[in-house]
Amino acid sequence: MTTVIDATRRPRTPRKPDTMRDLERRMVAHLAGGGTTDMANAPMSVSPTEYTDPARLEAERRELFGKLPILACLSRDLAEPGDMFTFEEAGPAIVIVRGQDRKARAFLNMCTHRASRLVLDCTRRKLMVCPFHAWSFDLEGRLVGLPGEPCFDGMDRDERSLVRVPVGEWGGMIFVKAHAGDEEIDVEAWLGDMGPQLLALDLANAKPLKLDSSETQANWKYCLDTYGEAYHFSTLHQTTFGTSSRSNVALYDNFGLHYRVGFTHNSYQDLVGKDEGEWPDTPYGGSHFIFPNSIVYGAPMEGGGSMIGMYRVYPTDDVDRCRTLFTVHRASNVPPETPDQAFIDAHDYIYQVVNTEDYSVSKEGQRNLMNAPPGFRVVFGKNEAALQDVHRNINRILGVQPE
Repeated sequence: MTTVIDATRRPRTPRKPDTMRDLERRMVAHLAGGGTTDMANAPMSVSPTEYTDPARLEAERRELFGKLPILACLSRDLAEPGDMFTFEEAGPAIVIVRGQDRKARAFLNMCTHRASRLVLDCTRRKLMVCPFHAWSFDLEGRLVGLPGEPCFDGMDRDERSLVRVPVGEWGGMIFVKAHAGDEEIDVEAWLGDMGPQLLALDLANAKPLKLDSSETQANWKYCLDTYGEAYHFSTLHQTTFGTSSRSNVALYDNFGLHYRVGFTHNSYQDLVGKDEGEWPDTPYGGSHFIFPNSIVYGAPMEGGGSMIGMYRVYPTDDVDRCRTLFTVHRASNVPPETPDQAFIDAHDYIYQVVNTEDYSVSKEGQRNLMNAPPGFRVVFGKNEAALQDVHRNINRILGVQPE
């Protein structure tokens, strides 16, 4: 019997965090049922304009990426005081710094003299020195060095501090809002019931290993849609992901704006009919979507422990272009004898498959949507509940009625 999940459901009370065993029971039940999957109540269709309308894109960039908390990096990307991380995919150039008090702060990456880019590389330092005229700022953003100071007689130094950007850190994650402001983001409140699930990944102690990026000739949502379902595994990924995971057998859990999808490894077939006491212990994992654009993926590694992959898709100035950041982190539960290279190799494999398989389909599909005949609709099946939810939530936030 297929499990039906109401894709419009919103949690009203705090949810108890799931364990990996909780998820495994559901996966095994799907396999015991002949290969069922979690589903929404009904199919859903959307207009191609959700992917092709430039005005729609501008609204998304303004309302989603300009106003909402965006996952910028993990805490260990700024492990020590003086560490820095630059982030500009959501619009303005931003620099996040770890202060001497170990607090994360974010500023526009802009010198307050003549607006030149302040931080060009993310080496650890005590001061940020502008490469144009050597104005220097401390880790709290204060202007502390001003060559030729008499030339600026009468200028209030305090008014020339760096421009703050809203920032928040919780659970090993750092979020920003892509605009100026002094707000401290309540990350725990933003994540809601997704928060405890992400805590199980121990992101605060995940070691960064590699970051890559790619540009794709497709709307950002078309690329994002490829991460939320297992329906395509047996066709698109016949010789890659489809060789290890069951196609169209997946878990779906709604956490308000966010969701989790659990893909079913072929090895779970061996657990059907077997007493739970004989099941192996597997670290918590799954594909966790943080609205509006980020996937945090925990996957078990051979030899024990987990790989943490992050895949974040951003719109560009063009409706049919997007950029994806791919990062890999070594989880804290990995045995010390496992080399970092094992994680980098897994990351490189995912990067190659996503870009040559998933994003190849995205590119061609986008081209077709740009030329779709009147009346054509994109349809999401009941087995694509996560995609349904994301599109509903985007429309709700934009305040538009689906066509």
